[in-house]
Amino acid sequence: MIKNCFKIGEELQLQPRDYESAVKELQTSDANIWIDLQDFEIGELEKELDTIEIKDLARRLCLEARDRPGFYPVKDLTFMVIPVHKIIENFAELEYVALLMRKNLLLILRDKGDVRLQRLSSLKESATWLPDNSIAGLVSAIMIALSLDSLQSTAELRKKILTLEKRMNQGAHLIKMKDISDLQSEFLILESVVSGQLPIIESIIKTDRISLIFKNALDYLNCALVNLQSTNSSLNWLQGRLDLMRSLMDMNTQEITNRRLGRLTILSMIFMPITLLAGIWGMNFDIMPELHLTFGYPLALGSMVLIGVALYHYFKKLGWFD
Repeated sequence: MIKNCFKIGEELQLQPRDYESAVKELQTSDANIWIDLQDFEIGELEKELDTIEIKDLARRLCLEARDRPGFYPVKDLTFMVIPVHKIIENFAELEYVALLMRKNLLLILRDKGDVRLQRLSSLKESATWLPDNSIAGLVSAIMIALSLDSLQSTAELRKKILTLEKRMNQGAHLIKMKDISDLQSEFLILESVVSGQLPIIESIIKTDRISLIFKNALDYLNCALVNLQSTNSSLNWLQGRLDLMRSLMDMNTQEITNRRLGRLTILSMIFMPITLLAGIWGMNFDIMPELHLTFGYPLALGSMVLIGVALYHYFKKLGWFD
C-alpha cells in the first residue's frame, strides 16, 4: 500500500505529513487532512479505516462501492466514486477513484498511478489552485482539475478524428476499420468519464451539506460543471463524426465488394458461351461432323478465344470494368 498524507496550511500550502502524524492531527485538532491511499489489499484497507475511525455504512461503502460511480451522503460525511480517464502505455483506460469527505478529512482510495492527482499533491504552489483551506475547497480543486483533463483529452481525440477524416477524404483505402475502432474505444471511455462525473458534480452543487457549502468551493464546482458540459457537447459532435466515418467505410467496403462481384459476373458471362461450345463439342455421339475436320481443334480454340475477346471489349466499352 502507498500512503500519501498532507495537511492544508493556513497559507493554502499542502504540507506533507507521515501517516502516523496525519492520523494523530486528525484526531486531536481541527487540522484539514488529505489521506491518499493507493494500491492496497482489502485487509490493508480495513485496518486503515479502523485507524481513522471510518465505521458502519461509510466503511462498507469504502470496501464495496469503489467500482461504480455514485454520490452517497451519509450523516456527517459524504462518499462518492468518480470515473477518471487514464493513459497507460499509450492506451486509454477507465478507472474509479473513491473520495470520502468529512469536515476535516479527505480520504482518497485509488489504484496506483493517477497522474492528475499526483500532480496536485506534488505541486508546491498549491495556493494558486486551492480556493480556501477547507476540505470542500480541496475537493472542488480536484474536480476542476479532472474536468480540465477531460477537456484536454477531448481536444486530443478531436484532433485524431479530424486527422483520420482528412486521410479518408484523400481516399478511403488509406485507412482501416481498426483505426476507427480504436478511436471509438477511446471515445467510449471519455464518454463514460464525463457521464459519470456530470451528475455527481450537479448533486454536490445542489446539496446543502455542511462540508460542501463554502462559496469558493461552489465557484470551482460550477466551473468544473461548465467544463464537463462543454466536453459533453464536444463528445456528442465527435460521435457524429465517428458514425459518419464508419458509415463511409461501410459504404466503401460494400462498393468494393459489389465491384468485385460485378467483375466476377462479367467473367462468368464471357466464359458462358465458351463453356456452352465446350459442352457441345464434348458430347460423344457417333455422327459429329466436326470430329473429322482436319483443323477442327485449332478452329474450336480460335472461336472460343475470339468470342471471349469480343465479349471482353464489348463489356469494357459499356464501362462495366470501370
